[in-house]
Formats: sequence, structure tokens, C-alpha cells
Amino acid sequence: MSAQALPDDPAAAQLVIGVLGGMGPAATAHFQTRLVELTDATRDRDHPTVVTWSDPGVPDRVAALRGTGPSPVPVLRAGLGVLPAAGAQVLTVPCNTVHPFLPEALEGLDQLHLVDMIQAAAEEVAGAGMSTVTVLATAATLEHGMHARALGERAVRAHSPGAGTQPAVLELIAAVKAGTPVRGLVGEYRRLVAELAEAQCDGVLVACSEISAVAAAAAGEGAQLSLPSVDAVDSLVRVALRAAGFIPKA
Repeated sequence: MSAQALPDDPAAAQLVIGVLGGMGPAATAHFQTRLVELTDATRDRDHPTVVTWSDPGVPDRVAALRGTGPSPVPVLRAGLGVLPAAGAQVLTVPCNTVHPFLPEALEGLDQLHLVDMIQAAAEEVAGAGMSTVTVLATAATLEHGMHARALGERAVRAHSPGAGTQPAVLELIAAVKAGTPVRGLVGEYRRLVAELAEAQCDGVLVACSEISAVAAAAAGEGAQLSLPSVDAVDSLVRVALRAAGFIPKA
């Protein structure tokens, strides 16, 4: 996977963050909101410069992973051509399901340093001391095993929601993509986590950016959840901020 070498001391240079988004638009907007909220800043110029390419025309990632639809790589490469031309140096892609396609899409683009969302999330889960986590994600993401492998490398077991629970996960994702206000979905998210608590897991990995938006709304309302969670979007934000020479909030 192509990657630009970062300075030995990231704080010595502040780099431009690029966002390859549109997968979907609400998830991209949520990522950018969290980028602002998680930056340790007291004034405008304490925040990073961000260049965003949000293309909702990227072919369906679920179908592509399953081999039933076209590859998203050509459309991804079009966006990846725009970002460095606009000054982006640190690349973020706030979509879990598309990550297996990024190595091919990034071939030859050595000016971009990719912050890997899957690895960032697994590292945070392991750092939190969790041993078994339920992964909330699209069915194709679970089938591919991208999170399970990254977690396994850190001695954390990945659990998939059962047949009675996964449809509710997919319904939650579809609701956000359809434009349902996330605050109206908090109750369903709380019920979902309560079901997962019975699976003898000690945590949840929120591994779909649409669900991340609902999880953030739940946290904003002070919702008490049955299990602690790590959000892959927030993990991506924190690592990207550090890579760009900024300080993330704890």
C-alpha cells in the first residue's frame, strides 16, 4: 500500500488531511464533525486543514466484496487524484467496507499517507483491554474478516452478531443512508447493544460509519449502554490527527 513517509517528529510539521468520502454522504459528514470535535483546539487555527472529496457514485462496496458488482477502484482512483492535487498528504477513508480495495486504488500514489481505519480501530480495542468484541458492520465486512484478522493479531477475539441480531444492524445502517435523523435511532441502537451483552463479549466495535453516527448521538444524549464500545470512526480521527501533527482529545 502506498504511503508517504511522515516526519520523525509529526508535531514539527502540520500536514493537510484528505478525506475520500461519499460512502455514504452522512458517514462522511459525521467523520468531519468528529474531526472537529476530537481536535484539542481553542481557536480556529488549532484545527487541521482538510480537503474532502465526497463521491456518492462509488459502486456498492458490499456487492464488490462479494463479487456480485463492479469494483469501486476506478472511481476511488478518480477521487485519489483530486486530493493530492489539492494539497492532501494524510489520507483518511471513513468507510470500513471499502478498505480491502485501497491497496490497488493507491498504487503509484506515493504522496499520500493512508491511515488504515481497520488497524486504528483494532489498536484502540486492544489498548482498552477488551478480549472479545462484537463487530457491528455490514454483512460483507464481517464475511471478509478484515476486522477479525486485525483484532486477532492483537489477541482479541471478534464475535459476529447472530442471525437474529444482524438484520437489525443492517436496518440501522439502511435507515441512516435513507436520511433518518440519527437521534431517532438511538433507542434501537441501545436495544441492539443490550442484545449483544448476552453474547458474553466485553465490548463492541462499531465498524460501520453509519452506525458510528448513531452511536455518537447516543453518547451525546448520555445513553447508558450495556457494553463499552470503540468506534472505528473516532479511532481513525485520532490516528489521522496525530499523523498530521495535531493533538487529539483523550
